[in-house]
Amino acid sequence: MKKLILTLSAAVVLLQTASAQTEINNNASESGWGYKISGFIDPQAFFDTREIVGGREEQMLFYPKPKEFDSFGNDINEKSSLNMLAITARIGMKINAPDMLGAKVFGYIEGDFTGSSESGINMLRLRHAYVNMRWQNDGLLVGQYWHPMVAHEVMPGTRPLNMGVPFHPYSRYVQTKYTRYFGGLELNAIASFQLDNKAVGPNGGSTEYLRNSNLPELNAQVVYRGEKLYLGAMFNYMLIQPRTKFTDEASGLTYKTDTKIGSSAFSVFGKYHGDNFDIRCQAIYGDNLYEQCLMGGYYDEYDPVKHEYKYTNYGTTTAWVDFSKCSGVFRPGMFLGWGCNNSFGDRIANDATTYGRGININSVYRIQPRIGIIPNKTLNFFAEYEYTAAEYGKAEPEGTDFYKFTKDYTVGNSRFIAAVVFNF
Repeated sequence: MKKLILTLSAAVVLLQTASAQTEINNNASESGWGYKISGFIDPQAFFDTREIVGGREEQMLFYPKPKEFDSFGNDINEKSSLNMLAITARIGMKINAPDMLGAKVFGYIEGDFTGSSESGINMLRLRHAYVNMRWQNDGLLVGQYWHPMVAHEVMPGTRPLNMGVPFHPYSRYVQTKYTRYFGGLELNAIASFQLDNKAVGPNGGSTEYLRNSNLPELNAQVVYRGEKLYLGAMFNYMLIQPRTKFTDEASGLTYKTDTKIGSSAFSVFGKYHGDNFDIRCQAIYGDNLYEQCLMGGYYDEYDPVKHEYKYTNYGTTTAWVDFSKCSGVFRPGMFLGWGCNNSFGDRIANDATTYGRGININSVYRIQPRIGIIPNKTLNFFAEYEYTAAEYGKAEPEGTDFYKFTKDYTVGNSRFIAAVVFNF
């Protein structure tokens, strides 16, 4: 009887929701209000031939772990693993509203179940939440959306959660984005703030480093949008303050500090959308790109005479290209990615502390072919093979005050991925 009551109650709620949706959608042309719910369910199984550096139960893959030997010379990280997850299931809602202030207005909110941190996996987290306003020649977006470095229109066509990292940026920031339209040309100016993708520093991952700088992350873009061609270039600047105070170990005295470190990044990106195939690509050159799920970071050095810290960026270069067939039932594709640490081998003081990702890696590359079976818009099937190789270095002393990295060895991981996607 309890099961019957619960079933009937659920049916009533669903019918009421469907009725409300029909009523709003039917009146959308008259009132201007309306909404649309969309999303997908995509359980994925994946097998790795080696231990990896990643997150979210290792579904987010960066690169293979370095060699680590036991007492008998066996590589501990040469270990395969198998897993299956459905945490990327997603649901979103677009809410259309009547014209306001002379602009077309809509709001969008979206979530999935990857959690905002490793400890929150399988819990609902906020992906996007923004208000979009469009006038004839101007646009304004306010809320949480893709970081400007992501260039959403040219994202890779891969299915796994990593979406091309550490070659393609992957993060979402709370932001204010202004766009000026000149026909097919667009100029964008964005000021953004961190939340899920935090900077790293002396207190671990935290938004405090950007907040303490009193300056949002700034981005400027120029974009050309044609019928089949999409091209763009951008500049990004971030200023952080890793410390507000520190204690000198020798004297035990505590000092206030306001020393900051700025980092810049440049990117070009593009997409060609043909009748049967797509080509997408992006190249990035920049400093301290840790927050974008790329390699990079910075290191600090303490001067005991001046009682101050000096911060130095790690530079990174990445490039990727994605080919895909965009019509028919069988849709093959290929992702190719490459990245390097521009600061690899630089001399660093022995007492320096590093913050970031892939600091001891010289270069990384990935080859990722895939096949999609798309019999209809609702039910899709995907299979992918992802090979990622990383060239690690080792630290060697150079004198009494410095050490440097030299190339040592390369390790690779093969990942096999199978996914079923139900779109709604």
